[in-house]
Formats: sequence, C-alpha cells, structure tokens
Amino acid sequence: MKKSVYHTPLVTLLFFAVSFLFAKNIFSQAPAIQTTVDKTNILIGEQLHYRVSTSMPDNTYRLSWFNMPDTIGNFQVVRENKIDSTYPNGNINFSQDITITSFDSGRHVIPPMILNVETLDGDSSFNLITDSIPINVSFAPMDSVQPFHDIKSIIEVKKVWPWWWWALLGIGILLLIFWIIFLIKFFKKKKATPDFFNSKLSPFDEAMKALNDLQNENLLQNNEVKQYHYRLTEIFKRFISRKSKTYKMYLTSDEILMDINEYGFTKEQLSSFANCLRMGNAVKFAKYIPPQNESENCLNEIKKMIIEINEKLNQKTESDI
Repeated sequence: MKKSVYHTPLVTLLFFAVSFLFAKNIFSQAPAIQTTVDKTNILIGEQLHYRVSTSMPDNTYRLSWFNMPDTIGNFQVVRENKIDSTYPNGNINFSQDITITSFDSGRHVIPPMILNVETLDGDSSFNLITDSIPINVSFAPMDSVQPFHDIKSIIEVKKVWPWWWWALLGIGILLLIFWIIFLIKFFKKKKATPDFFNSKLSPFDEAMKALNDLQNENLLQNNEVKQYHYRLTEIFKRFISRKSKTYKMYLTSDEILMDINEYGFTKEQLSSFANCLRMGNAVKFAKYIPPQNESENCLNEIKKMIIEINEKLNQKTESDI
C-alpha cells in the first residue's frame, strides 16, 4: 500500500515532463514569422528597410509568399530584393528585404502582409500574418539657432557660352563666306550674254581698239587712276574670254596668271605682266597712286601680252588644221 502511494506521484511527474517536452517540440516545429524595420521615424522622402523573415521545418510545409504592390498604405516601394533562403539545423528560412519611403507626413502604419502555409500532403493550410508597424513621417526640423534671412530679389544668371560654341560659330561664318564667294563666281559665269562672244571685230582687233581709246581718253592726266587700271584689266579679261570662247571676266589676278601660264611664256614675261596686275589691285583696293610713267608702262605690257597670246593661239589653230 505504501509502495503504491510513493510511485503514483512519480509516475504523474514523469507523465507531465514527457508531455511538456512533446508539446515544446511540437510548438518549436510550427512555422514562425518575424517583421522588422531599421527605423520607426523618418523624414519625408527618407527610405527605410522593411524585412520579413519566416522559419519552418524543411520538407514539411509549402509556403506561398505575398506579392508586394507598388504602394502599401501611405508608403511607396522603392526597391524589392529577391527572396533569400537558408537551411540551418534542418529548418528552411526565407527572408526578403524591401526598401520603402513615404511623402505624406504623419503617423502611418505599414499594413500586415499575408503568407499562406500548406502542409506537403495538402491536408491542412493556414496563414502567417506580418506585424503592423507604425512609422512616424515628419518634415525636417527647423534649426532655431540659425538666423532668418530676408527675401532677396531674383538674380539674373549670365549665360556663358562654352568655347566650342564660338568655334562652331567661326566655322559657320567662314563656310558662309566661302558659299557667298562661290555663288558670286557662279552667277558671274552665267552672266555672259550671247552678244558677248558675237562682235563685229575680232577679239584681237577689239582689244587693240579698246587700248587705243583708253590711251586717248587721258584718264591719267585727269587723276582717274583707278578707272584707268580697272579698264586695263577688263580689256585683257574680255580678250582672253573671247579668244578662248570661255567667259573669264570673274577671274582674279592670280587666276589670270595661272590661266595664261599654259601658253609657255618666260618667267620675265610673266613677271612683268604680274607686276601690272598687282599694281592694278593696289590702285583699286589700297588706293595706291603710282607714277604716271608706271601706269603707262602697264598699258604697254598688257598690249604686248595680248599680242603674244593672239599669235600663240593663231599658231596653234594653224597647226591643228
């Protein structure tokens, strides 16, 4: 009878100990969820990190993670990281880090998110719900130490062009100048009328007559030096234009020298003729007034050049025949 009295409490104690360990083991194996944030007070537009973690036995449950929308309550999702998984001590842990922010001041709550858990054999299922976390969203605090400043008027910002703008502008101006020169020369070429090449006099006779008329007009004696040299150049250009049957009234002095160089003149002949052309340019563009005898000599040099060109071209024509 005494043996029965002593053993009954011992058996009861052992039963409760085993039951407690068994219940502890059952509850330790149930899926668990944890929700954390790195801060509960933020300024408007400041970001915070929201983390959801779960833990459950491996090969026991099937977990369906929530789909994070673009906004949750008064918060906007900035970045949603991938779901990470680890396998410590026969358990499987899932976690996800989400960066959120808010542009509404006040005390706002991150709403709960729902995760569905189902046993592998599909005989039961339940939900895991994240915690609701209050967050204080506020403006930047005013610094009372700093003094207030008066409202200042609008300051006009000076526009500073970078150097490459000026470079492009310079290149554009140069291209425009070249284009204008090209158009002037092009239309000068088109300027020749049919009557230009059709005259009662031959090119040579017309040039000789024009030179004699110029000499008899006494322009040098009347101090019309610029008109005198301009007429000399025009007479020569008209002669080579008609003689070659090509309109060359637009040629510059250097282009005239290059044009007649093919006729086989000596350096002395070309040098004397070039000096006359350059003197004419100096008179027309630099207001140079040469001695009268030098101007008269230019007329003689141009006459000699016309005679030489006429003879050379006539000899070439006869040889071609």
